[in-house]
Amino acid sequence: MGGGFGWLGRMYGLNAASVTAADVVTANGDLVRLSSEENEDLFWGLKGGGGNFGIVTALEFRLYPLTTVYGGAVFYPMAKAPAVLDRYAGWSAALPDEMTTAVAFLNVPLLPSLPEPLRGRSVVAVRGCYGGETPEAGAELFRPVREGLGDPIVDTFGELSVAAMDAISRDPVDPMAVIQHAEMLADLPPAAIGALVGVAGAGSGSPLLMVELRQLGGALAPTVEHPNPMGGGDARFSLNAIGVAPDPEMAEGVEAHLARLVEATRPYRTGATFVNFMEVSPPADRVRAAYPPADWKRLVALKDAHDPENRFRFNRNIPPSSTAPTEASWASMRPMGSG
Repeated sequence: MGGGFGWLGRMYGLNAASVTAADVVTANGDLVRLSSEENEDLFWGLKGGGGNFGIVTALEFRLYPLTTVYGGAVFYPMAKAPAVLDRYAGWSAALPDEMTTAVAFLNVPLLPSLPEPLRGRSVVAVRGCYGGETPEAGAELFRPVREGLGDPIVDTFGELSVAAMDAISRDPVDPMAVIQHAEMLADLPPAAIGALVGVAGAGSGSPLLMVELRQLGGALAPTVEHPNPMGGGDARFSLNAIGVAPDPEMAEGVEAHLARLVEATRPYRTGATFVNFMEVSPPADRVRAAYPPADWKRLVALKDAHDPENRFRFNRNIPPSSTAPTEASWASMRPMGSG
């Protein structure tokens, strides 16, 4: 409902773009069918407007004729982060839409499910997924990013079934107590690389589990067919930072370091945010920054029509106009992108 950004994003767009119909329980308790032919206004808002308009009980998706991809991750010691990010920035700029990529600073936990050479280490990883014609074409596209970086600690790239794409990022499947923060970066110039390495690289003292940059562009570009939950589409990368915080002391350390990250990346951010990666209970201006002004206006109008009492508010909330800040109040809030 916040868009959905998977490993085929640059090829097929946000996952919401592939939703063709939905069954939704509205704030009035009615079960309604949404599609481009039925309740099309609410259907538009559902595909990126978060959980603001109802409880979804069923979805129908458009499928694609794809059975395998070329994908994986290559891991290097954290000391190589400056060289890895420099190579990644130039390489990713020329990729076709069939390739979706990311680069991440990782403090790998001691989990038996992870490869032994990575456990407990701080590493930098380049991740990617190619959905084009052949695995060989994907391997050739990925070759330039490896050149000159030396032998990796682990290289998992290879042909994968579409059902196995989650192995690329190895995201935890069990609940975790985490604190998260997201921003959008206009680009990745050398100064931005230096800032990121300073706050997340070797010697930074970062307690964060992950600081990831995901490449945007391609089919992720905004369209009028659904809300754009990435703030306008003028960013080249999304930034997503996550810290594990099972107790108040660890939470304090994570929050302090996230504040350092926010400050270090300030000159390179667009001011927009991304709904799916946003922190829990964000300030109102952070949610508004996830949408272009025209989309926000239309989403508020939908909220007025379908949930004027704001029953669905325990989310990245789009308040109805009766409870929303006035334009003067919006203007008095901190500047967009200020963290």
